[in-house]
Amino acid sequence: MSEGASGPRDTIGMTAVEMLAYLDALLQEEAAEAAAARGTTAEEELDSPGFAAARAAASYTIKLIDANNSYIARYLLDRGLLPGSGD
Repeated sequence: MSEGASGPRDTIGMTAVEMLAYLDALLQEEAAEAAAARGTTAEEELDSPGFAAARAAASYTIKLIDANNSYIARYLLDRGLLPGSGD
């Protein structure tokens, strides 16, 4: 995770940017494995329809997770279970 994850945060869980970076790392790893098995390059695998579909689906999922994390944070803040950034 990023360096900022160790300090104070306004989010619960990873940020959308952190999740997208993690997704990219996972896709790179999977593409390298697929390339080794198929005799292609990781770049060719990442450009394939399968990887494009996986990236698109995961991007939408990350948006949902990010929205849910925000909802949970607001819920906990409203009930005084999390300190606000001004506390």
